[in-house]
Amino acid sequence: MSDTAVAPVAKAARVQSLDVLRGISLLGILMMNITAFGLLGQAYSNPLADGGAEGWNKVAYDVIQVGFEGTMRGIFSLLFGAGIVLMTDRMERAGAGIMAAEIHFRRMLWMMLFGVIHWALLLWYGEILFAYSLCGLVLFAPRKLPAKTQIIAALLLLACAAAITGYKANALVETQAVAQMAEQAKAAGQKLNHEQEEAIKGWGEAMEHYTPSPEAAAGQRALHSGSWWQAVTGQWEFSYEFQWTTAPYWLLFDMIPFMLLGMGLLKLGYLGGGKPVRTYVTMMLAGYAIGLPLGWYELQHIYAGQFSPIAFSEADRTYQFSRLAMVIGHLGLALTVIRLGWLRGLQRALATVGQMALSNYIAQTLICTALFFGFGFGLYGHFERHQLYLVVAAIWLAELVWSPLWLARFRFGPMEWLWRSLTYWERQPMKL
Repeated sequence: MSDTAVAPVAKAARVQSLDVLRGISLLGILMMNITAFGLLGQAYSNPLADGGAEGWNKVAYDVIQVGFEGTMRGIFSLLFGAGIVLMTDRMERAGAGIMAAEIHFRRMLWMMLFGVIHWALLLWYGEILFAYSLCGLVLFAPRKLPAKTQIIAALLLLACAAAITGYKANALVETQAVAQMAEQAKAAGQKLNHEQEEAIKGWGEAMEHYTPSPEAAAGQRALHSGSWWQAVTGQWEFSYEFQWTTAPYWLLFDMIPFMLLGMGLLKLGYLGGGKPVRTYVTMMLAGYAIGLPLGWYELQHIYAGQFSPIAFSEADRTYQFSRLAMVIGHLGLALTVIRLGWLRGLQRALATVGQMALSNYIAQTLICTALFFGFGFGLYGHFERHQLYLVVAAIWLAELVWSPLWLARFRFGPMEWLWRSLTYWERQPMKL
């Protein structure tokens, strides 16, 4: 076994198109997360909860819901799956043998620790490193399945997710009906049975998920106005529940399907930018032709239902299909630009952002924490929804500037260097 068999990938061996796509998705993820950083958590789905719902705020909400909801996470998941195949195949071809498995599992376990630190101490409850590490532990086994098998498995899991979502939507309608009747019985002085009490509780939780009570809203604002330690202890219970209690559904039906899809598309040659331009143009047109009308249809359900839990659950019936179609559309557009060699300067900058994805991801959290928490600048709740995207643009610009400057002098981003050094149990060379 050669020394290079278990070494980090050399810069010359990187796949440029994957780095560009990773950079795009990393920047896009901030576009999705910014409302949860700067506004009440429910504002992510419901503009009436916080941040404004008229004018440019409505435009911002509509564009995100139709064009980008779930897609940046989908592309990032897809690339994560492709990365597992690339790294393990490279080591196995170089003669690493069983060490390929050891390196992979070390890598995932360190990522898991980074994820816990990220949501517990750096205060980003919506972080994905922890969940991705769990997926990575599972996906080592199916990485060698034929590409078509991986893609079929991904589609079946997404179909299961859609079926479960439909079942939950039907159940929520029943819960609302029982809860309304129970409230009427309670107002009439009747004693409620267990089913009625559970229905009232379940409907209340559904309402709270999209529209915070005054007490819950005050609690979120208080969490962002105190000291760092108060924020750490105050958000722990919610973050733990979000990261762990809901993990099985997120892993099985949200992340793993797109990771399997990424493995299959990589093996078939789509992600490397090696297909004809017409293939990527077809992906773009077909994806948008399905995804945009479905996304608009879902948005109209939400507006017609006045942002009620029922409205969101009805819209979610087609969410997995619209999301998948938009991921294919976005991939087709990006790979068309890459294949044609357009915007080469921007592509190079995006590739460096992608090479430093972990560092830039953590940097986004550190910047937003400093901006929006009380132990920083205390700007939580000070911006309207559309104004938050000016913050996003500023962070994008910063990362597009500092990433190429950093990689002009160093081999890795700072977090990538730490991750690799821990994974390979050896301090990696940093300077070029």
